[in-house]
Amino acid sequence: MGFFSDLFKRKTPCPQSKNSFVPEYPISPKIDGHVETNGHVETDGLSAAPSMEGFVSEVKGLIDERNKKLDRLKYMEIFVLDNSLRETTVASVRAHTVESKRAIFEEIKKCGFKYYIIECFSAETRIGDLFLEELIAAKEDLSGAFAFSEMWDKVEDWVPLPDIPIGLQKCKKYGINNVMIEFDLMYHKIDYTKFNMNEVCKFIKEKIDWIRANLSPDSMIFVNFRDFSNTMTHRPDRIWHVLNYLATLPANERVTGIAYEDMGKTLMDHLAAWTKAVRNEMDRCGWQDGQFIFHVHEQWGMMHATNLECLASGATGVWCGVCSEGAALGHADSCTTLMNMIRLGNQAVQKQFNCKYLREAAIKVTEIASGDSPDPRKPIYGDRALDMLFGGVFAAMDDDPTICE
Repeated sequence: MGFFSDLFKRKTPCPQSKNSFVPEYPISPKIDGHVETNGHVETDGLSAAPSMEGFVSEVKGLIDERNKKLDRLKYMEIFVLDNSLRETTVASVRAHTVESKRAIFEEIKKCGFKYYIIECFSAETRIGDLFLEELIAAKEDLSGAFAFSEMWDKVEDWVPLPDIPIGLQKCKKYGINNVMIEFDLMYHKIDYTKFNMNEVCKFIKEKIDWIRANLSPDSMIFVNFRDFSNTMTHRPDRIWHVLNYLATLPANERVTGIAYEDMGKTLMDHLAAWTKAVRNEMDRCGWQDGQFIFHVHEQWGMMHATNLECLASGATGVWCGVCSEGAALGHADSCTTLMNMIRLGNQAVQKQFNCKYLREAAIKVTEIASGDSPDPRKPIYGDRALDMLFGGVFAAMDDDPTICE
């Protein structure tokens, strides 16, 4: 089966844009004058005798291969589902208020983010409920608003109950038409021999149909594989079953796309391979226009690299806050992601969003959410992030190596 064979592939080349060219960096090395090979005879591959020419040729070939992958980051448009209103308060000791949500919402709009998560509803009244009431009273345009909802709220006798979850009920109450509906495929309270993958797919379809009948026929819907990494590690067949079902629905019945996440424990290479496998399966099923958006937390200092690697491997977007504030050690934010894409030469994102304002927005949302400024050493939007660009001896040396002579 193509999906499972893809899981064992480690190369994840991305299709090169018709108008692409090799990025300016890393620069392919140049050789000054004739290079002596010390009499060695060059052969192919690892058996080649040592030579300067062979080494330089190999470096150029490896760089060219990587640059093909970077082309995707350089030319792609990206789907950003902003989560600044929710992510920055998850597991935080500092709660949001209506006033702080209002201030964050204004920053989201200034960035040009069209889609944003407004709340994760529960049976209790949250600050987000009060904020929504304020927005509705002010006749705020909520056409780009999403809300989180569980796929099921209750489990009895090891099987989820078919009741409409409170998240969807509140979406109807507040007129929120777009939903990220979340579920798990390795939940310890579910017996998956009783609630097998056919039943899971049937359950999901019932919720999709309910959304379109009760919220809007044009509702944007993301299905979030919340335990994606654990399931791909131990039961990738379950991911394939649900993915294949969603991807092969009639075009007019498909959801907007798939969401997935990782808490930062999974190796970047594994997530990239899984991403490519899922993207390939979506494409094989004719779901080329399906969105595939990623969210990753920090744990081992790899979140931003992982985020970019997954985008390069087939993810079409991210769902995250504009700054990295969030549960535990935080998460990969849109400011850092978009700035890295611009660094690679991406002009599409500069047309999609107000990228000149991203840094200021990340600083302000950090201050609103935490009551403090970003860490001075925070890349992109920390106080010292500009030292290497506009100040300090190291930045000067980069421009003029003789400055310290």
